[in-house]
Amino acid sequence: MTMTIDGLALQRLLSWTSPAFPIGAFSYSGGLEAAIEEGLVTDRLTLEHWCRFHLDAGAALQDGWAVHSAMTGDDLVALNRLSLALRQTRETRQELALLGDAFAKVMVTVWDLDLGPGLSAGDKSYPVLFGLAARQFGINPHAAISAFLHAWLANQVSVACRVIPLGQTDGQRIMHSFEGQLTEAVETILTSHQDATKPPLSAGLVADWCSVKHETQYSRLFRS
Repeated sequence: MTMTIDGLALQRLLSWTSPAFPIGAFSYSGGLEAAIEEGLVTDRLTLEHWCRFHLDAGAALQDGWAVHSAMTGDDLVALNRLSLALRQTRETRQELALLGDAFAKVMVTVWDLDLGPGLSAGDKSYPVLFGLAARQFGINPHAAISAFLHAWLANQVSVACRVIPLGQTDGQRIMHSFEGQLTEAVETILTSHQDATKPPLSAGLVADWCSVKHETQYSRLFRS
């Protein structure tokens, strides 16, 4: 299939990662709300450290790998199981599956995405479904992974703006400062994590602990 990075591909990526896309991504924090509650993330600098870690050795890197693997791998059923299994806590796995299910429903209804028999039933990993959609529409892997990780970063910034609170201008400073690192993360995935059966390992023990703490947090705004 011919890969494209034309205007139509860009429009589709913008639609799929838009806050208006009805999958409810805004309601999840990926453990960040608990990290803020515990005083681990308190301002722009500590938020940058949190996001940088996830791109280097955490869930964001693994999800970017799953997007790429769905675009290049042969066994998407096995990849889907593996992507879900990489989540270490109940809520973060549930987040991945609920987002994946919502994404699949919209894509099948609106864009006629073909899930195939293996992914039609059961839990669906969001990054795997995103990669499958990009693959079926012939979108360039670099563009697809970039869009996915950019949306992840934007959601983390949005969470921080509401909970710390972080000013909107500081939020955009973070988005700007991460332009180079997002590009580097994509290149790392494309060059160093090409095997769809061997995900990058996560060192996110603190993030996992925050997710566990979040399950019983007294007052919270987000679902993970």
